[in-house]
Amino acid sequence: MNTPPDEFDNSVEAQLARLQPRVAVDGLRDATLGRVQRELRSSRWDRRLGRVAAVLLVVGIGMNVATINKHPALPTGGRLAARPATESIAELAVTMADATDITTASIYSRHLAALHCFPIGGQQANAIQHEVDRRLSSAESDGKEG
Repeated sequence: MNTPPDEFDNSVEAQLARLQPRVAVDGLRDATLGRVQRELRSSRWDRRLGRVAAVLLVVGIGMNVATINKHPALPTGGRLAARPATESIAELAVTMADATDITTASIYSRHLAALHCFPIGGQQANAIQHEVDRRLSSAESDGKEG
């Protein structure tokens, strides 16, 4: 049955006009309003806790920035690692070689360099390997004498 939109709207309005409004059960209005007020109060607490969390986040970030920039006299502009990256990676490789073996130390130092966006080229890898070999041989000679 295909009825034009105006006739359909009129028939719906006619059906709605025939309905009698129902009376709510006693106390339903008060219970509903009480629950709505409770929800509104809890949402205020949610907003307050959200603001407290945001303030604590900003304070934490500010403390980190203040700690990093606390020593502007450092030659690196306040960065914590003042040594060249190659030297630091070589020290790590030596420590790893002492604990494991040279191959593992080499692999681990390459991974660490890649994680810190310090790509190791062939020349740098050779320099690190030479430094590791030199330090390990000096440590072995120190150990043999003492």
